[in-house]
Amino acid sequence: MTGPRPFRLHLPHQVLDGWEEPDGLAVAVDDPEYGLTSAAPTLADLIRGYGGGHIEWPATRPTHHQHEGGHRT
Repeated sequence: MTGPRPFRLHLPHQVLDGWEEPDGLAVAVDDPEYGLTSAAPTLADLIRGYGGGHIEWPATRPTHHQHEGGHRT
């Protein structure tokens, strides 16, 4: 991977845009108008911090649901 990979984080009542850095850092945009973001060392940590959800990668179908302690398949 040469640059950030964009994704959409699907939560129960909202969908957040975000990206994953080549080093694994994951960032979700909580409020684009004010530039508020949340970040975590890994995508799994970011999902766990929101209490679960699933990731949709561009040009792909959404992955299986993520739950605390879950793994992306």
